[in-house]
Amino acid sequence: MTYSPLTPSGKGALITDRKVTDFSVAEIRALIARYEWLAFKQHPVTIDDLIPYLGQFGKLTENDRRQGHVLKIDASKTDQGEVLLGQGFMPLHHDGALMGNAIDLVGIFCVEYKEVTGGGRTFVSDIDGAIKDVPAETLRILREHGIEGRPVDRYYTAAADKWHAIPGFAEVAGKTYLNVGFPFRPGEQASWMLRIPGIDDDRCAAMFEEMRKIFMSDRYCYFHEWSEGDLLLIDNRRTLHGREAFRGKRALANLQVLA
Repeated sequence: MTYSPLTPSGKGALITDRKVTDFSVAEIRALIARYEWLAFKQHPVTIDDLIPYLGQFGKLTENDRRQGHVLKIDASKTDQGEVLLGQGFMPLHHDGALMGNAIDLVGIFCVEYKEVTGGGRTFVSDIDGAIKDVPAETLRILREHGIEGRPVDRYYTAAADKWHAIPGFAEVAGKTYLNVGFPFRPGEQASWMLRIPGIDDDRCAAMFEEMRKIFMSDRYCYFHEWSEGDLLLIDNRRTLHGREAFRGKRALANLQVLA
C-alpha cells in the first residue's frame, strides 16, 4: 500500500479509503515502519473499537489517571491549572518519559471538536529526517549529557521535587533516534521542565530553540486539523508530537501501546 506522504521529508500518511480496524496488525506495522505516523479520516471508529484493536499490538497503558486504558484530554472537564489536560500549548515530546513507560505506539482519537479557535491542531515531527539538520556539536552534547526532566503537572508518576535523567538517544530496531523532548518557552504555562545537565541556561535555551526551528519547520512537521472521529496513530519512539493552544470544545482520547 502506498500513500502520499504528509511532509516533504516523506513521512506521515493520510488514510481516507478505509477505517483503521479494516487493516491487519501486519499492515499497520508495515505502514508505521514506512511513514512513522498515520492520520485516519472519513471512516470513524469508536473508543470501544480501538481498545481491543490496539490491544493486538501490545499491552495498553493503565494507571490511576486513566479510565481503563483511556486518558481523556478534555479541557472543559478538567482543572484548568493542569496543562496536560488543558488548552495550553504543548511542545514536542515523547509520551511516557516522565511516567516510567517505554511507549511504542500512541493513538489519539478525536471525540469532540466544536467551536475551536486559536489553533487546536496536533503536530507530529519527523525527527529521523530532521536530525540531519541539527549541528553535530549539539548532537554530541545530547549524546554525552542526555537531558533531565522535572514534572510540574500532578499527572506524572515521577517525583516533582527532583530532576530525572533521560538518555539523549534511544535505540529502536538497531537504529538510534533522538530521545529528547522540548521545554516550554518563557511565558508558557509548563507541564514539565527540561534541561541539559552541565550546560548553562542561556546556551541550553539556544540549543533547544535552534532544534525547535528545525523540527517544527514545514519540511519535517505535520499539523493535523481535527474532525470528530479522526485518529492519529504515531510511532512514539521515532517521532515527536505536540499541541497548539486553543479555546473551545476539544476532547481527545489517548491510548498507548507499551514497547
